[in-house]
Amino acid sequence: MTVTLVRHDLKYAEAIHALSSMPQVRDALGLPAGKVEDTIHFIKRERIDEEEGKTVPRVILDEEGQVIGVTSLMFIDRHKMSCHMGSWLGYEFWGKGYNLEAKEAILDIAFFELGLLRVFAGARKVNIRSQKAQAKLPFIRLGVENDYPDEHSWLEVKEKQLCVLNVFEREDFVRYRISLKNVKGKREAFLPQLLLADENEEMVRKYLYQGVLYEIKCGKALAGVALLIPQSETVIELKNIAIISRYQGKGVGKEVLRQLTDICQQQGYRMVLVGTANSSIDTIAFYQKAGFRMESIEKDFFYHYPEPIYENGIRALDMIFFSKLL
Repeated sequence: MTVTLVRHDLKYAEAIHALSSMPQVRDALGLPAGKVEDTIHFIKRERIDEEEGKTVPRVILDEEGQVIGVTSLMFIDRHKMSCHMGSWLGYEFWGKGYNLEAKEAILDIAFFELGLLRVFAGARKVNIRSQKAQAKLPFIRLGVENDYPDEHSWLEVKEKQLCVLNVFEREDFVRYRISLKNVKGKREAFLPQLLLADENEEMVRKYLYQGVLYEIKCGKALAGVALLIPQSETVIELKNIAIISRYQGKGVGKEVLRQLTDICQQQGYRMVLVGTANSSIDTIAFYQKAGFRMESIEKDFFYHYPEPIYENGIRALDMIFFSKLL
């Protein structure tokens, strides 16, 4: 089962109108009886709001490309790095797993494209079915009215009735969405990703088939790679870890490092080593925040690279090794 999110288009007007006119959907949403012309007006307004950066509205299509519902990120607040979510599915598609698929897809946009920290999902207290559907999601925090009183008050004013408030936090979603897959067989296809972290192709090829290579997956999408090479029975080196640009700065690296250290500990290792250039200021900070401590410095490690490497206005010359006890 796979859903696709597409931008609103007038060609979807009749299908959206038919689905939203079903009594079960109309009553749940509190919609008045309307005409196709009303749906056309709705679509035009959604497109304008998206152009102005107010919303990210999407039509939900199933595997066969038919419209099954709509979803939207609304009231996007760049300062708070948050927004609200609204969505519904046609009655005939209830209880078939599409809700989870659609939520994953729209939250991918919220957290990995927009870079938001949280997405609020409210429901009217009378809408028991919506509350139950949200409660089934494994990456949601329920009943956060006391944690976010302003958001809750705003929601009840907007809906003009009592509501519950739930929230999707990026850290929770990343933990749910990110997984590691052991790469078997040929590894050349992952060379472009490995080169994101180590620009010297000759050097990368020397260790390409050493140790264990993991695909970093965000759902079904490739988010990066990580290569671990044992140094002894108790020490293993994280030789290369690279996150694709779309997922950088979104907490993915932190989650990958957590999973990798768990794997190493389960395999009996007692220490993880990792090296980075003296010029990689953000990376140096990242490892220290993750509990790594400086182990040693190999001077002039990068001096003989074919092309000089500069980061933050600093030439990469020395390799700084960090270690973490497991």
